[in-house]
Amino acid sequence: MDTFDDIRPFNDAEVQEAMSRLMQQPEFDMALTMLFPEMDEQEWLPLLQSIKTIHDFQSKIIAVVVRKIAEDTCSDISISGLEHLESTKPYLFISNHRDIVLDSAFLNYLLFTSGFNTTRIAIGNNLLKRPWIEDLVKLNKNFIVQRNIPARQAYEYSLRLSQFIRHSFENDLSSVWIAQREGRTKDGIDKTQSGLLKMLGMAWDDNPEAAFKHMPIVPVSISYEREPCAGLKVRELYLKDKNGSYEKLPDEDLQSMQTGIMQQKGKVHFSCGKPLDEALIHSCFKDVSRNEGYRILAEKLDAFIQGAYRLSAFNYLAFDIINESFQYASNYSDADKSAFERHFKEQCRFSDVEVEELRPWFLKLYAGPIAVLNH
Repeated sequence: MDTFDDIRPFNDAEVQEAMSRLMQQPEFDMALTMLFPEMDEQEWLPLLQSIKTIHDFQSKIIAVVVRKIAEDTCSDISISGLEHLESTKPYLFISNHRDIVLDSAFLNYLLFTSGFNTTRIAIGNNLLKRPWIEDLVKLNKNFIVQRNIPARQAYEYSLRLSQFIRHSFENDLSSVWIAQREGRTKDGIDKTQSGLLKMLGMAWDDNPEAAFKHMPIVPVSISYEREPCAGLKVRELYLKDKNGSYEKLPDEDLQSMQTGIMQQKGKVHFSCGKPLDEALIHSCFKDVSRNEGYRILAEKLDAFIQGAYRLSAFNYLAFDIINESFQYASNYSDADKSAFERHFKEQCRFSDVEVEELRPWFLKLYAGPIAVLNH
């Protein structure tokens, strides 16, 4: 694992030193206080000092925190499809990407409470804005994906990342979670980047059939009734369309992380598909170039993720408003219309953009999951 020191999560031998650093960070203490205002430092200290292993950290800290977030911000959180999986077998979970933190955090929590091992989680280095955040995520089995690699170094880095993921499966028997694309979906349309799949196959000499035989892919469709950071997402799309580009502020990712955690999300569901079998993988690459095969495989993942997305009243309503139709009118009520309007104004009222300017983008975000199915 020394080969992957700049990528890998912590191991058990590194836990106590990392915990000592975390406990000295005022921002970490503030985060705990924000999540658990009823507890003071004297209550937290013995618990933090008892953390000796990664499992300790995930079971005593992360599971408690994620359960608290779910109780405070979700009306329901559920998972389906685990009956297709073996609890002791490692899988490659590839999902749509709607929230920076909670997509993987909720999935791992649901796996943990269902008797499955948690996954190693891919996270971009652009999100590690503070040294203590890097300690936190590496304690939580996150591995680091470097963003904005110079073109001449991209191949070598992608190969090492692929080799680390292969090492996770073959040497550590660890499942891995990775988003289907770089960056969150902001228009409601979930699409898999074929380049991601190609990266995963690089460690097997770009032999996808060998790669995905040893790393069985489980497609996961994550559905949020209320889109995380909806107001921030549509503001970004609006400004990018208006100005031709968009440059994030220095702490914008941190704001999105905090906002996604704290906002109400309604019903949240994770739908896990059956692991993609060898016959399906073979059919994607039969008689075509590898690049074309990766594109076809991406389409297979999209078909499941888009098809398994659980549509809400807000999705149906937004689609009908955009299309000036009543096609899905039976799926929402007048109360839903009022709730959607309140949701829109609450999400966009703090923006530096005129609220009504954001309405078309907001509607597209919620209509996207239906629009892509009707395309």
